[in-house]
Amino acid sequence: MKVIDNFIDINDLNKIRDIILNTTFPWFFGEGKSNKYDGSYQFCHVFVDKGKLISNYFKLNKPVLNKLNVDKIIRIKANFTPKKEKNFQSPMHVDTTILSGEKFKTGVFYLNSNNGSTLFQNGKRIYSKENRILIFDGDLKHCGVDCTDKEYRLVINFNYLEKL
Repeated sequence: MKVIDNFIDINDLNKIRDIILNTTFPWFFGEGKSNKYDGSYQFCHVFVDKGKLISNYFKLNKPVLNKLNVDKIIRIKANFTPKKEKNFQSPMHVDTTILSGEKFKTGVFYLNSNNGSTLFQNGKRIYSKENRILIFDGDLKHCGVDCTDKEYRLVINFNYLEKL
C-alpha cells in the first residue's frame, strides 16, 4: 500500500476539479455506494468500464495516468458524495473483478480534503487529502467513509493492471 501526497501538478489538479465541478459535467445518481440499496448514495461518472471508453471526459485523467505505472485500464470512475451528518461507512467491497484472475491495482485519487476516508477491512484508514493518491492491491476489501466537515467528498478511482 502506498500513499503519495502532491501527486500531480497543482494546475492539473485545479483543471480537473474545475471541469468536474462545473454545472455542465454529467453526474449520475448511484443508489448505493458499494452495492445497490446499501443505505447510502453518491453521484458517479464512469470514464472507462471493463476496459472500454465510456466518457468524452477521459482525457481529464491523463495527469494521473501519466504518473501511474499503467499497462491496461480496467475502470476509472469518479465519485461525488455529498456531506452527511455522520461519517457513514459503506459496506466493505472490492471495486471490480477481472475474469482473467490477474492481480490489479486500485488507485484512489482525492480531489479535496475533508474528514472522509478510505477504510480497509484490517482497520487501516487513509484520510481524504487534496492531491493525494492511495495505491493498493485491488483485491483488498475497503470502503468509502463520508465526510461531515465539507460540502462533498470527491475522488476518482483507478483500477488497472501494472506494467511489469
